[in-house]
Amino acid sequence: MMNSAVALDEAVIPVTVDYLEQDRVYKVSCPMLPGCHAWGRTLDAAIQAMPDNVRAMIAARLANGSPVPTSLAHLRADTRLVIRVVPA
Repeated sequence: MMNSAVALDEAVIPVTVDYLEQDRVYKVSCPMLPGCHAWGRTLDAAIQAMPDNVRAMIAARLANGSPVPTSLAHLRADTRLVIRVVPA
């Protein structure tokens, strides 16, 4: 009998993107984790910052007992986070 559990080596993180005209920066937000954002002068810079910000937000929520989406609660340190832009 095969084990049906599969260890995923990546997780897709949906994000939304806004350009803040006044500040001239891109703001990337993770709807699954309210309050989890990254900013950058370029869209690429903001998106590249998101994996670390997502990991930090998950760690902080787990540490203080706040809810974490089930799909993200069991990420391993070596799980690659794939950032995918979705409509706002």
